[in-house]
Amino acid sequence: MTGSFDFNMSCPCDGRLARIITDIVRLAAKDAGRDEAAAAAMAASADDFVRGCFTDDSQPPIRVHVNNESIQLDAAGRTISLAL
Repeated sequence: MTGSFDFNMSCPCDGRLARIITDIVRLAAKDAGRDEAAAAAMAASADDFVRGCFTDDSQPPIRVHVNNESIQLDAAGRTISLAL
C-alpha cells in the first residue's frame, strides 16, 4: 500500500452494505501481500464485527481506517484492529 485512507459509512447495515466493509478489508489484506485464505479470514472477522454492531435497532456509523500496518474498524463504541 502507498498510504492510508479513511472510509466512513453511516447507514443501515444489511448484507449488501456489510459486504462493502468486508470487501475493503479483503482488498487491503491482499494488497498488503496476504494470500487468499488469510484475506478471507480477515474479511470474516470484519463481517462478524460489523454485524455485531447492529444487533439492536441502532444504526451507528462505521469508520474504517486503513494504513500500512493495520485496518481499524470503529462502530457503536467498539473497535477492532486487524494487523496487515
